Amino acid sequence: MVEENKRVLVISRDSSRYSSWLELLQVAGWQICRVNTRDEALEHIPQFLPVLMFIDVEAGEHIDNIEEHFAQRCRDSGLAVIPILTNPTVKDVADSYRRGAVDVLIEPFDSDEMLDVITRVGSFKDLYRENMDYRAQLEHANQDLKDSLNTLKMDQQAGREVQLNILPREPLIHAGYEIEHKIVPSLYLSGDFVGYSVLFDRFIIFWFADVSGHGASSAFVTVMLSFLMRQISRRHIYEDDVEPLLHAPQGLLEHINRQILAMNIDKHLTMFAGSIDTQRDVLRYVTGAQLPMPIMVAETGAEFLTGKGKPIGLYEDANWAVEEIALPKNFSLVIASDGLLDYLEGDSIAAKEQVFLEACEHAEMTHNGICAALKIGSISDAPDDVSVLTIVRNPGRG
Repeated sequence: MVEENKRVLVISRDSSRYSSWLELLQVAGWQICRVNTRDEALEHIPQFLPVLMFIDVEAGEHIDNIEEHFAQRCRDSGLAVIPILTNPTVKDVADSYRRGAVDVLIEPFDSDEMLDVITRVGSFKDLYRENMDYRAQLEHANQDLKDSLNTLKMDQQAGREVQLNILPREPLIHAGYEIEHKIVPSLYLSGDFVGYSVLFDRFIIFWFADVSGHGASSAFVTVMLSFLMRQISRRHIYEDDVEPLLHAPQGLLEHINRQILAMNIDKHLTMFAGSIDTQRDVLRYVTGAQLPMPIMVAETGAEFLTGKGKPIGLYEDANWAVEEIALPKNFSLVIASDGLLDYLEGDSIAAKEQVFLEACEHAEMTHNGICAALKIGSISDAPDDVSVLTIVRNPGRG
């Protein structure tokens, strides 16, 4: 230790004990301040500015009796504290270190032992200064990290608001058909995307997409999908072009596939899209690697829709076949993202799909009834986005 820092505070009320310690310290060149109690020591620390403190722990006194606020004050001041113990137990020594002591002295001890302890304290002080510098750097880095996380959180929240604004705000009810959705994002932003609307007061078009991954990059693709779908719909309306809707969604996935590949964003997606002709009560749909397949529930029971197709955004020359079915008078169509499978019982995909099928078959034929049967409301901390879209037909509505 440098000379100007050789100040030691000694807490002891027993002159028969501390007189020999003071003599040793004086010979070693230390400036000494002795007090009787720990309260007095706290008063002297700001004025005397010691770097070393000896605490005389009297026989029968326990280290635990040293107040925590006193121990904390010593640590905050950077003091190297050395208790002097008489006939200590192993617990007394262990508690000394636990409370922040840098070393201990056990009576009886000689001058060499005291000087050895003081020498070790010098190493402690150098290490302490290094640690304080490191702590300041760490606190600064931690604050920068907190600021960055707060900025990221605000950005995520803003992105979430944008994403919510491009999703349907309320159920669509038209000609006895009712469409509604529920999305449980794994993060602020979701890679799942749904949409539905009515064109020419006749065709209900809907789409259900699951972008690979989740978070901001996947959410960006959903915004692009929303733009594409609205652009297509506006074109049909602007051109008063009803004829293509009789064949919809023919060519839709091919168009989206070209757009995704052209963006070169290393993203792909699964998608299920359909069009319901409410005059003919016919559903035409196309699937791009949708998992699980949608479930049709009618009076005859529940079954998965047929059809298959490749994911979108991976293959340049991919084509998707359109399926067509006549719709029964009363039915519910349930479309779910693969994130739902994580919450269903079963040791395999097939077993989970069977649970999905049975839950839909026994559910009340409403959006809320289906979500309740699938326990969507109890999902939290989802590792993947979980989404459900339902289409229910009830001739009494519309």
